[in-house]
Amino acid sequence: MNKPSSAMLDIKFARIKAVTFALRPAPQKESLEALKKRLGPTPGVYSAEPAVLDFGSWPENELTEHAVELKAYAQLLEAAGVHLVEVRGNSDNLEVQAEALGLRFENSTTSVEPEETAPLAETSIDDKSKAAVDKLPETDNSPDQAEANQAEHPHVPEFDSARRTLVIDQPVRSGQKIYAQGADLIVMGQVSAGAEVIADGNVHVYGVLRGRALAGAAGDTQARIISTCFEAELVAVAGYYLTFEGGFPEENRSKPTLIHLDHGTEPAVLRLKAINIR
Repeated sequence: MNKPSSAMLDIKFARIKAVTFALRPAPQKESLEALKKRLGPTPGVYSAEPAVLDFGSWPENELTEHAVELKAYAQLLEAAGVHLVEVRGNSDNLEVQAEALGLRFENSTTSVEPEETAPLAETSIDDKSKAAVDKLPETDNSPDQAEANQAEHPHVPEFDSARRTLVIDQPVRSGQKIYAQGADLIVMGQVSAGAEVIADGNVHVYGVLRGRALAGAAGDTQARIISTCFEAELVAVAGYYLTFEGGFPEENRSKPTLIHLDHGTEPAVLRLKAINIR
């Protein structure tokens, strides 16, 4: 008969879930800039998250040619509040650098292509400059117009399967972060100040939205945010975001609001649109 262990501490090994940043071969300055843009505003989407840097698509000669210094990537992630826990690649030099930084290293067996994402574009709404809402043009379904629309709008990433929906049927409290990966997100309650709701698809908040809401996190520029009571700290679609330090437009304050990306300007901007749900 086995006796129960009397040890005060047991050690178990488990693989943790982490966000993976799969980088394409590029000069280090450009690569770091792309990573900085993807991290987003501070506090960002990935703050307080464990992270993996994947150099699996970089041949050894590319790593040498671009003089990749792993420490620079680690410092950038640390500054954004992201905890780098692992490095992947097929390079002895990269492995040596990872060990010097006290990071786990794993050989890559496959090359992962990162998703295309829109560049970050910040806008702040104050009392003197309110977000304009343009009327949508009438739809023209002619072949010529369809081709024009396709050229005008950025590519929307395709999902491997039909987009799912994650439903949260309770309030999201301050400090909580909900991420609907490859899915739409519906919150049936309040999103408190200091909370964060993120989705690769659309975000619906059927309650007061006081925290941060980020839709199209994987680059879907057609994603939408809908709130039945809009009082957000920050909203973002595909990396384009709005902050509200100066206050809200009166037509949107504490009212049902739709947030969408307007492609009719260069660069694209977010629009707030009052909606009538009665």
